[in-house]
This record gives sequence, structure tokens and C-alpha cells, in this order.
Amino acid sequence: MQPIDHRNATFQDLQAKVTGNRLAVLEALRRYGASTTRQLADAMGWEVLSVRPRLTELFQLGFVRCLDREGHEGTYEALSGSEARQVHARRQAEAFGTETQEQLTLV
Repeated sequence: MQPIDHRNATFQDLQAKVTGNRLAVLEALRRYGASTTRQLADAMGWEVLSVRPRLTELFQLGFVRCLDREGHEGTYEALSGSEARQVHARRQAEAFGTETQEQLTLV
């Protein structure tokens, strides 16, 4: 998602995008815990190429975070609802420039 997308989207708008395969991947990540794409795909019985794009989308939407990266593979963790709300609020603030304004005021 681009900064303007975060500025214009409500948290409920983002939640509405977590359906179908995205929701299945998010629920599996919550069930199995922090996992690489390959580990999660194996646990779900899915092809890795079906899981990887969904994890990327969930990361961009702010519902998962990358804990570690080794080579081309990361370890992902599902965020709680409150953590996802915080990510959204931070991204909205960045998109509106309020974070920059606060920093300028403090200096």
C-alpha cells in the first residue's frame, strides 16, 4: 500500500480486505506461530507460491510483521488486533505528516 492508501483507509477498510485466502493464512500464522513462508505452507498443506503473496499482502496491510530475514526468506508473525491498529495509526500519521510536524515542534 502507498502512503495515500493509508491516509484514506480506516482500520475497518483494512480489516475488510482480510478475507478468503488472506484470512486463512492469517489464521494459520496465529495458530502455528512465527513461521517462514515455507514452514507455514507446509503446515497448511498449501503450495509456497500460494502462501507467499498472501503474507506479503498481510504485511503491506499491517496485519503481520517480519521478525527476521535470512537470505530471501523471512520469518513472519501475526499481529494482535491492537498491534495492527497501532501500525495503521502510525502509518496514517506518517501519511498525513503529523509525525514530521511533531518532530519539528520538539526541536
